[in-house]
Amino acid sequence: MTVEQAVWKPQSKTINSIWEITAHLLYYKERLLLRLQGKNAEYASNNQDTFTFEGNSQEDWDALVRMMNQVNQEIYEQIQKLSITDLEKDTSKQPLWKHINGVIRHDAHHAGQIIVNRKLQGAWPAYEDKDL
Repeated sequence: MTVEQAVWKPQSKTINSIWEITAHLLYYKERLLLRLQGKNAEYASNNQDTFTFEGNSQEDWDALVRMMNQVNQEIYEQIQKLSITDLEKDTSKQPLWKHINGVIRHDAHHAGQIIVNRKLQGAWPAYEDKDL
């Protein structure tokens, strides 16, 4: 994806760009990773702040995508090590499995927003060719 596609927003629409959504997703995934590592996970007092990002170049965007891939891999590796007992551990008033489930649902929600942005850009097929 190009940096132009990542920062694109439709005119006169108050929706987040793909870059903003990706920064937001990474923010929460990093906190899940901390929990999986048995560390304390501090959260921003204002959720809107989690949509902010640094940079404006293709290199900056590519770095964010690499970071997302790295954090996803680390989460996967941490989850592979967990037992049922580990999943039931209470972290911040709820078991660890609920934190994992919440991030999965959160990702699905925002993945839908990214797809809508891509469709509005004309960068995603509006329909599937049933002959393929």
